[in-house]
Amino acid sequence: MAALLCLAGFLLVLQLRAEQALRAAVELPSYRLADLAVLIRRQQESDRALGAEVAALEAKQQQIEATAAAGRSIADAMRHELAGYREQLGLTPVRGPGITIVLAADPKRLSVPQAQDVSGVANELWAAGAEAVSVNGIRMLATDGVVPLPQGVRIADRTTRDPYTISAIGDPAALEGALMVPGGAVDGLRGVGISVRLTRAETLWLPASSSKPAFHVARPVSGP
Repeated sequence: MAALLCLAGFLLVLQLRAEQALRAAVELPSYRLADLAVLIRRQQESDRALGAEVAALEAKQQQIEATAAAGRSIADAMRHELAGYREQLGLTPVRGPGITIVLAADPKRLSVPQAQDVSGVANELWAAGAEAVSVNGIRMLATDGVVPLPQGVRIADRTTRDPYTISAIGDPAALEGALMVPGGAVDGLRGVGISVRLTRAETLWLPASSSKPAFHVARPVSGP
């Protein structure tokens, strides 16, 4: 019994010492807890700073995307406006409905269409609302003149001769009506023996102008 009691006491002491050692190993000193609290606060502050930076970057990205979209819209509008100017200046080929007028000399060439005849028909077409006019495939602008030559005419920087095929894009009925009015351009040309043939067309293709208009005397106004 004495031996058993001694052995039990010895085992109890060993168990108590083991529990104390384990408790000492898992417990943290108070100064370690303070350090951990400081580290946690710093981590939380860093998280808040990173969140604010992410929000600022997202706002900046949205601003950049909005600016880029606005820039694309402005660029598209400018391209559309530039295309309209190029069409008005005759710098691009065009197509559309209109009429074709052929001016030709009589069989004996006793009456030959002259520069003023071509110019007169073109002016009537412009006045009737023609948006584009060509003569024998030469795109004619409203600022181009028809210069008489010994064997034909010069339009812009190109020369051609009769018969003159004048094509005009616009409302076919309005263009034809302006030329066929009694006592108008067609009656006047036929009255002097010139052959005039007029036909409507659903689609005409007119080339771009080869002339390069430039101002030599006029200058832009610099300001009020």
